[in-house]
Amino acid sequence: MKSPNFENCQVGLTPEGKIEKVSDAFASWAGKGAKDLIGENFRPFFLSLEKSWSLLLPKEFHRKDFECFFPLSSESHRSSVGIHFQNVSYSHNSVISLSPALAPHDSLKKAFMGDLMNDPRALANTLIRLQKAESRLSDYISNFPGIFFTQRPDMTFSYLSRGIQKLFPAEHTELARNGGLFLSKIFEKDREHFLKELNTNGKNPETFSFTYRVTIPPTGQIIYLLDVRTPIITATNKLLGYDGVFVDITRQAIAEHRLSHSVWREGLATLTNGLVHDFSNLMAGIYSISELYHGMMAKDDPMAKGLGQIKKSAMQAQKLVRRIIDLHREKAASRTVHDLRLLLKDQMDLVDIIIPRSAKITTDFGTQTMPAFIEETGFRQMILNLVINARDAIDRTGKIKISLRKVKKGQLIMKGAVGNKTTAPAEGAELALSDNGKGIPSELEENLFDPFITSKSSGSGSGFGLYNAKIFIEDHNGIIGFSTRKGKGTTFFLFLPLETDEEDKPSQNVKRAKRATRAFIKTTNQ
Repeated sequence: MKSPNFENCQVGLTPEGKIEKVSDAFASWAGKGAKDLIGENFRPFFLSLEKSWSLLLPKEFHRKDFECFFPLSSESHRSSVGIHFQNVSYSHNSVISLSPALAPHDSLKKAFMGDLMNDPRALANTLIRLQKAESRLSDYISNFPGIFFTQRPDMTFSYLSRGIQKLFPAEHTELARNGGLFLSKIFEKDREHFLKELNTNGKNPETFSFTYRVTIPPTGQIIYLLDVRTPIITATNKLLGYDGVFVDITRQAIAEHRLSHSVWREGLATLTNGLVHDFSNLMAGIYSISELYHGMMAKDDPMAKGLGQIKKSAMQAQKLVRRIIDLHREKAASRTVHDLRLLLKDQMDLVDIIIPRSAKITTDFGTQTMPAFIEETGFRQMILNLVINARDAIDRTGKIKISLRKVKKGQLIMKGAVGNKTTAPAEGAELALSDNGKGIPSELEENLFDPFITSKSSGSGSGFGLYNAKIFIEDHNGIIGFSTRKGKGTTFFLFLPLETDEEDKPSQNVKRAKRATRAFIKTTNQ
């Protein structure tokens, strides 16, 4: 079939499918006069031009909207050019539009491309299609939340999309020349896993994927990468490299971490609930016997003081174990009104266990009642996490101070904290936890509350303590901040709004909290 000599032409059909009107361009291409075609049944005439089209053109095509590509070659899989055929059906007639076109994408991949060079219009359409495809691909790569790459067997990269600049802004160009640089960015404990996966799956052209951690300079933040790659293998089974994509799945890893931590706490609660029963029975026996003999002794008995201490310690041991279990018990996070002063005082027995005996801890919780509508277990866990961080920052004779003060709305809070000056958005309590340790490295300050950020040595911290503290505080409409000086120490500030009768909050939960606050204050003052 000869190539069309028109840019676009139309044919009008009657409801019966006969030619009613026809353009001279179509008639010239078909080798007939325009007048001679009037009244001709279109489908038989059109199929007489190329019999292989009978498989593509339905008998009643003119009665509905129809669109199709008709290849010029009888061997459709070899034809790279053809006719784009479109019929638009109306109530009393239909109109066919025909125009030269390239084969659809799937057919074009298999077609013989030599005939393109003989048709300037087809060649122009090819270039236009390539330009559109390149533009779309560029948009996809720019907007895709991942990094496309081509990597050589020596671990250098011949191509990396622009997303790599966000991960390694100062070193991304060097990745094309230094294969060891990329390996050095992989978390030390995951490098062996990375190389093992390449060695195992790099011998066949099957796509494979795996996950590992990467350290991001200069903060040392750890992110999780999903690596999806396809080995490029020659006919002689030689590895030329890999095509693939990196996807940051850190958020997913955080969710999995929280889920696994939740499961761990459930298991720990089950274990400790069994142990505490036996332990409490032992302590109850020690307490009862010591109380009995202590009551029988004279006040001046030299053993009375020691036995009294045993009785007191047995009671404290029972309370301490119960408190530890409460911290790890997985239950619904219900919020009630608590006096922050009493919660902190109650928490000090666990804090004393965490801090080395040679270190010094001082507290100043004031004398005012500070009722806050909070989730108790989360608050206790947050305080312990901050104390553990302070403990790890000081030496064995270091100092830690925990203070609490009430602040009014608009009052300056977090004095000396990193960032802009902050004022209390409402009446609240400011908790400050200070240490005289080595301080926080300046390169970590900007991302300190991000997950997987830690200044501790590898394997000594998960990087979730401060992240969880930030989540807790923000979930309670509070503010978190810090101040630090190299070699002088660090102070973490926590601001939590207090429950007051003057607050005007519309939600029913808060109204109930107000009533609970009034009852709480009344009970405290009795």
